[in-house]
Amino acid sequence: MKSVVRRIGQQLFTALSTKGLAMLVNHGVAEEKLKAVYADLDNFCALPEGCQAQYLRNPISNHGYVKPGMEQFDETKKELRHSFNITTLSAAAMPAQEEVPEFTQHAVPLAHDLTNLSRVLLQALGYAFGLPPSTLLSCHSHMLQSDGCNASTMRILYYPPVPPEDEGPCYEHVTYTRCGAHSDRCTFTLVAQDSEGGLEVKLNGSDKWQSVGHLPGAILVQTGELLASWTTNLLPALMHRVVVPSGTYARARGRHCVAFFCHPDNEAIIPPLALRPAPVPAPPAFTPHTHLTLHHRLLNAAHHIQKRFRETYA
Repeated sequence: MKSVVRRIGQQLFTALSTKGLAMLVNHGVAEEKLKAVYADLDNFCALPEGCQAQYLRNPISNHGYVKPGMEQFDETKKELRHSFNITTLSAAAMPAQEEVPEFTQHAVPLAHDLTNLSRVLLQALGYAFGLPPSTLLSCHSHMLQSDGCNASTMRILYYPPVPPEDEGPCYEHVTYTRCGAHSDRCTFTLVAQDSEGGLEVKLNGSDKWQSVGHLPGAILVQTGELLASWTTNLLPALMHRVVVPSGTYARARGRHCVAFFCHPDNEAIIPPLALRPAPVPAPPAFTPHTHLTLHHRLLNAAHHIQKRFRETYA
């Protein structure tokens, strides 16, 4: 097992340092679990607005429903996106059984799976960084423990069909997108998505948007801002977005995904990372985002996450 985790760590380090993202296969997260939560969110979105309102996102815990317009990354377009953030596994915080019958029964096991997968990757990265495997793991020990000590979040997302030819109410022209450009504010993100497409990234050192292809059954790993900071951007946090697909048929279809944002504990102390030299070819020069001022020293992750929330939530 130890040798397997070491190998995963080296492959993950190579992919994240050269590309900024990686694809995981044979990860143990069943596709049926993902399809079940996709259907549950569809059912939640079909509820009356008044019923949905009782589950709106709590700005302190970040748990709850985020309706279109509540979170905005691109101020020039209307973002069409529903999401349900899960930061606690308490059934009392989930949609009621009589409203979405199996929401809790489906979401909680999937959250456990993604938390456990994150733990494996944290140990693997520790090996790749030349650290004891427990080092990063111990800094992320409170993921989804409902104690307010860790901001890790499982987010279920639904991007609805786009009105034809970007026609809004009363035929007023509206430009739509599904998610504006941003980088993630965490250690790393796990993304499982359906085959509808639309995810684009700017690879490190490039200003060109490139489409991320769909590999059936794979989970995408993206470096977050905190991991980029701890590694002095040797593992860069890529800007990414979700665009509206072209073509009438594709625009008329919804898109689903699940994102797990792996965060350190709020007061985690991240030790200086004495990293090995970057693999060949070395990644292009990377300029940190202007809002990223944290470095590999005593790190208050809670301060960073709350600052970034204020930037994106209305």
